[in-house]
Amino acid sequence: MTTDDSVVIGGVQFMSLYHHDGRFVRGGGLFAFARRDPDGGRTIFCLDLAQDISRQAGCGHAAWAHAVSNGMNELLVHLAGSQQTPGEVEPGATWPPIRYALLEESEALAEPAAPAAGHAA
Repeated sequence: MTTDDSVVIGGVQFMSLYHHDGRFVRGGGLFAFARRDPDGGRTIFCLDLAQDISRQAGCGHAAWAHAVSNGMNELLVHLAGSQQTPGEVEPGATWPPIRYALLEESEALAEPAAPAAGHAA
């Protein structure tokens, strides 16, 4: 389920998961839809807070289509309470270059809802 590293964004350590594995994360915290870039950096498409990541970090999220269409290939997760003090990170965590390509709220409102599978548009 996890990839090979932990990523630090703004002093907060996130574990890196395959982008469809949010459904297995039962608990609250921060999550980011991201793309691991060839240089080892990350492009963040959405950074959100959830009471239950498994219910919010999936295809029903407003930024999902934006992230997938821009190459999302991982989900970054920081579980609430998993970091005792700000900036405290485990040995081996990486501080990759971080880029942002966030979905603007106006874009999310303008995107039509995708039709359900098996139904005509």
